[in-house]
Amino acid sequence: MKQKGFTLIELLAVIVVLAVIALIATPLVMNAIEDARKGALERSYDYIEDSASNYVYANYNELNIPDYVDYYLPVQELTDNGYLKNATEEMNQEYVIVKKSDDDMTFYYTGRDQNPYETNGTLKENIESDTSHIVKNVVINGVTVNKVIGTKAEKNTTMKNYVWYSGNLWQVLETTDEYVKMVLAHSITSIPYGETSDWNASWVRKWLNEMDSSSTYDGIFYHGLSRTDLLLDGQFCLDEPTVTTRLKLSDGGDYIVSLPSTSSKISNCQNISKDKVGLLTFEDYVYANNGTSMTFTGGSFLDEDEFTWTMTKYTGNGQNNYMWIQWYENIDGKSGNIAVDTGGTVDGTTKSSQFSRTNNYGHGVRPVIYMKSHVLVSSGTGTKKDPFVLVSEKKKVSKLNQATIGEYIYLDESNSPNTTTTETVVNGLTYSYNKNQVRYRIIDILDDGSIKVERADILRDLPNTIAIQSGIYVPYYYVGEASTSTGCAYINGTYYYGGCINHNYFKPTEGNGEYSYTNSMNIAYYLNNASNSFYNWFSDDTKSWIVNATWDLPVTAHGMDYSIRMDRSQDITGQTNYWNNTYDGRVTAYVGLPSYGERYSGNDLNASYWYMNRCVNSSSFVGRVRSGGYASGYHAGDHWNGVRPVLVLNSNLYIISGNGTSNQPYQVSL
Repeated sequence: MKQKGFTLIELLAVIVVLAVIALIATPLVMNAIEDARKGALERSYDYIEDSASNYVYANYNELNIPDYVDYYLPVQELTDNGYLKNATEEMNQEYVIVKKSDDDMTFYYTGRDQNPYETNGTLKENIESDTSHIVKNVVINGVTVNKVIGTKAEKNTTMKNYVWYSGNLWQVLETTDEYVKMVLAHSITSIPYGETSDWNASWVRKWLNEMDSSSTYDGIFYHGLSRTDLLLDGQFCLDEPTVTTRLKLSDGGDYIVSLPSTSSKISNCQNISKDKVGLLTFEDYVYANNGTSMTFTGGSFLDEDEFTWTMTKYTGNGQNNYMWIQWYENIDGKSGNIAVDTGGTVDGTTKSSQFSRTNNYGHGVRPVIYMKSHVLVSSGTGTKKDPFVLVSEKKKVSKLNQATIGEYIYLDESNSPNTTTTETVVNGLTYSYNKNQVRYRIIDILDDGSIKVERADILRDLPNTIAIQSGIYVPYYYVGEASTSTGCAYINGTYYYGGCINHNYFKPTEGNGEYSYTNSMNIAYYLNNASNSFYNWFSDDTKSWIVNATWDLPVTAHGMDYSIRMDRSQDITGQTNYWNNTYDGRVTAYVGLPSYGERYSGNDLNASYWYMNRCVNSSSFVGRVRSGGYASGYHAGDHWNGVRPVLVLNSNLYIISGNGTSNQPYQVSL
């Protein structure tokens, strides 16, 4: 029988059908291949972390892994000891970060940061994509960089240079192929700069950096950072530019400031600090205006309405203990400024001030770091409320004391009488107030694993029996009959000191005004024990998490090295006049206050609030940080200071959701 073949039309139809099938199938096949590769890569990451776990548990006693801090285990060590096979050269250059909490440990392979399947790109690429806020190929101090520019008005809305790293919100200053330079978005503490303007010997440098691995009192900031392997040595220029200045009275008429109008460009810096952490320089600040010139215009995106130190010294008139500072006041109609306060004469009137003198009052500290440019972004749009979140922040933690210092958690204040509609997390960043989910911030992990947290916002809408004005501000001591001069308060424009005598004595076993929750004249009574106490705002579950903690009471050390007040061997006690003591012992309470020189005791809210510390040489002054960012002491009865509670939570809390950022705080539970 004769076989009939296919016609040309039939063959073409078959070819078309096959082509369509191929068109449909090819992406599916390619996606399947990509998924398989991605899965294989994830399994290799898991394998490395499992190998690290086996190695650590097998050699637990020899490794001596510390509690609650990152321990960097080289992958090469796993290979050398036979726990890991077939690792590539690139893998052996990475680490496994081990974080121990009691007998529980987590493991994170740093090679995950190089995952080629992360599609959001590098931090450098994301920053440079905001073309309206970057100037390419600017030469600063002999280095070609891409400079981020912007105004104060733009930063909260249109700028996309905010980064969430290590429990903190940062702003990018500049990028290169090697690094991304970032500054903390707000000051983190308030301390004096140093005895002189010498950066290398400054107290600020010691607070920021680990100078001596055996020291307990240096690197307060650095020791709280996670993923320090992502940081490069900084290139901080210590040279002093030639600045054209003019003297002018501040808007309030209280101070003379020396304001720059133009400055010389430092084309080849001679004195460079290579610390891991530094501060803004004069040039950083001025270049943030337009990224091209050293002409001062004000209103920079770096302005934060506060006094903060730069690391650029001022030697005008032969001075050796003055620094340029970021100035918060609206001078000449500008919403920000940089100034040095030298004193002088204007219109025949002599004015003087020492607000920028290195060894006087504390100013804000805004750390600056250099991060490797290749770090990957996992999420975020780069705005202040939705910052870029790095892949490195996607860590595996289950217990709260494995979290990073600076991260946020929710606590339940369901019994709060508040009617406020918003809460302030940092200056310019607010959220809808939900009394069942109030933001707190981790400020320390203590040696016993308990977690020290601070309320992200000051207390607002307080009862009339506590607050004096605006429902926000609280005197440290308050007696209702202050008008008879038996109280310690400020009422209707008058200070009443009669009741203050010996009432600012914090030693727990003596006096009537120590930080004591049994004394109704003291702010501690309201926080801890009054019927309308802040402690009673918490739900029963949250109360069960709060530790009745012991609070150290060093005296505020204005104009001195912060570490002196941390070193108990340097205490002066037992003086006939107690105000000459530098340490007032300890007190036990559920609720405390921030302490001078502590992390997150700076001005990040643009509101004044009390410290827990008495001021040296005073019977009626208590430490505080002003809304302008400088720390000082003031009358215990002053009515313009807010209350920012601090708690210690027990070590058994677990994280059940969230990522620790301000917009997704951790939800915790026992």
